Amino acid sequence: MFELISGLLKYLFITAIYFFMFSIIRLIYLDIKHSRMGTVLDDSPYIKLMNKIKSVPFRVEESYNIKNKYTVGRGSKNDIIIADPFMSTVHAQFLKSHDLWTIVDNDSTNGTFVNGDRVGAEPCAVKTGDLIKIGQLMFIFVEPIFDEE
Repeated sequence: MFELISGLLKYLFITAIYFFMFSIIRLIYLDIKHSRMGTVLDDSPYIKLMNKIKSVPFRVEESYNIKNKYTVGRGSKNDIIIADPFMSTVHAQFLKSHDLWTIVDNDSTNGTFVNGDRVGAEPCAVKTGDLIKIGQLMFIFVEPIFDEE
């Protein structure tokens, strides 16, 4: 009788271990899958969210690619649409001119800030590492560097 119970417990314990391992592998898979959804897919500059995604009550991606002329705001005609109530319909615009990236505030109510300084209607140059505040979100501007071989 003891051998039967110990054999049953042995198989029950092995089953529990396999279930635990399956759960861990599944969580790792889901975490990797989720993190890839917000990754930058090409070699263009991007802005990366500095806020915790769970700390904002609206949907926001972890990063956004920036092309030659990109607008950011709540409106549906923007290139980057974020439903932040502190953003204007067309809040700001990223522009590229002669290898220089700039951001322009489109007369938004709450303003656009680069490294704590308010951006006006005149283009403000941005470079890798600059902190950009749009609405209640803080982004960091990243321009990939490539080795020319």
